[in-house]
Amino acid sequence: MSRKKRSNDEGLTSSWMDTYADTITLLLTFFILLYTFSIVDNEKLQTIAQALKGQIEGTPMTNEQTEALPDDFVSGVGVKNPYDQLVEKVTSVLEKNGLSDVVKIREEDAGVILQLGDSILFDTGQAVLKEESYQVLNVISTIIPQVDNEIMVQGHTDNRPISSDKYPSNWELSSARALAVVKYFINEKDLGADRFSATGYGEHRPLVENTSVENMGINRRVDILIVQQKETEE
Repeated sequence: MSRKKRSNDEGLTSSWMDTYADTITLLLTFFILLYTFSIVDNEKLQTIAQALKGQIEGTPMTNEQTEALPDDFVSGVGVKNPYDQLVEKVTSVLEKNGLSDVVKIREEDAGVILQLGDSILFDTGQAVLKEESYQVLNVISTIIPQVDNEIMVQGHTDNRPISSDKYPSNWELSSARALAVVKYFINEKDLGADRFSATGYGEHRPLVENTSVENMGINRRVDILIVQQKETEE
């Protein structure tokens, strides 16, 4: 009897040891997987940190960095979209040339607008570019070749009526002013005509109410719209 009992005890002990060994093996495998994941994550974090540092310092990412980054990082947080890049580029050029106070930047859904007051470009009631306007237009003409976007030049007036043989209304005056700017870019700066369009809106798209001399001066303007490129659906 004692011999049979000892045999059962040995069987129970052996079964417990097998279960314990299996558990230890599974735990070891689990920790190895965790360690492997931590190494991969560290590598990704280092890549992201280097990319962010480059973005802050204004250094573009290399192809190797871009390929190593997660897809959601590349398409979202880590890389600025083309619209933001365009705004930064235009702002930088204007600041370097001391034109931040002369050319106003407006950001709209349609794109980035460079707003020029009519007094910078034209004499009152005229659509012939003043000589002092060339400096401003020359700087803007250096921005246009850096982008592939369509360029729309839009003329605007205040609500005071005009009537002359040459410009029967503000429609004709605003259109002629927009066309004068476009012709300067094409004829004097040799920029491709297929990228430009000229439109006159007269007094019908004011930025502010025409209730004061100052407000009227704001509404008399030429807007150079760098059209935001639409993302194509695949």
